[in-house]
Amino acid sequence: MLVIAATFYCSYTLPRNPSQVYLLPGYKQGSERYPVLYLQDGSEYVTRAQAAAIAEELIEAKKVAPFIIIFVDPVERMKEYWANDKFAAFMATELVPYIDKNYRTIPSRDARALMGASLGGVISVWTALRHPDVFGRVGGQSTAFWIDDERVVSALNRLPVADPRKPVRFYFDVGRMESILDVNRRVQTSLRAKGYAVTYREAETGHNWTSWRDRLADAYISIWKD
Repeated sequence: MLVIAATFYCSYTLPRNPSQVYLLPGYKQGSERYPVLYLQDGSEYVTRAQAAAIAEELIEAKKVAPFIIIFVDPVERMKEYWANDKFAAFMATELVPYIDKNYRTIPSRDARALMGASLGGVISVWTALRHPDVFGRVGGQSTAFWIDDERVVSALNRLPVADPRKPVRFYFDVGRMESILDVNRRVQTSLRAKGYAVTYREAETGHNWTSWRDRLADAYISIWKD
C-alpha cells in the first residue's frame, strides 16, 4: 500500500491544504491511467476508517476497478466544508488540474468522484453541484444536510431531470440513530424521482467513524459502478 504525503497550495484565503495520495499497487511500474476519488477529512479516513486498506482489498479482490484516492485535509473545516464556494472552486479549478498534471489520471468528469462524512459529505455534494462539468460521481456518509436551513437540499431540489448525456451518480448512507435520517431519506427520494442513479444505505448506527468505516467498501463499489 502506497500513501504519500503532499501539500496543495490554494490561491484563496487559506494558506495551504495538506493532503495525502493513495496510489494502488503497481502504479509506479505501469503506464495505465486511473479514475480518482477526492476524499474529504483525508487523514481521518486514513487512520480511523482504514480507507486506503479497504480500497486495496477491494482492488485485489477485483470487486472494484483500480482507482487513486486524494485524501484532502481541511485547514478551517467549519468554514471550508460549510457549502463554501471558494473551497469548491479550489477543488475543481486548482486541485483537480494539479492532480491530472502530476498523476496518471483519466481526465474526465465520469472518472472523478467526491466523497466525505458529515460536513465532508456536504462539501462533496456542493462541489459537484457548483462544478458539474468536473465531477460526475459524488457520495456522502451521514451527510449534514441540515446546515443553513437545508440550503444544500434546496439546491438539489432545483436540479433538472437527469440528463443521460451527462450522468451523475450519487451514493448516500446514514444511521437510523442519527437526527439527520429524515433529511437524507428525502434527498435520495427526490433525486431518484428525477431519474438520477442513487445508491442509498441505512444501518442501525450513529454518527461516528466506526459506522462510516463499516460502510466504506459498499460506498467505493457503489460510487464506481456503471
